[in-house]
Amino acid sequence: MPNTLQEQLERVEREILLYLEFDEVEKARFDRESYLWTAEDRIEWQEIQIGNAEQLRRLLREREALRRNLSP
Repeated sequence: MPNTLQEQLERVEREILLYLEFDEVEKARFDRESYLWTAEDRIEWQEIQIGNAEQLRRLLREREALRRNLSP
């Protein structure tokens, strides 16, 4: 567990980057493969995307709060 606000901010920023990279890869996969998917596959993909977007929004809010706390 990060000890300082700066360490927490760095952790959150790493997680944000991971989510953004994953989103980019998943959208490329969707473009390549989705025509082969069943309706259930598409629904599952959309649910995962929704969950990831919610998590990313949470991380962005957390990052902003940490930045405010670090600002003098």
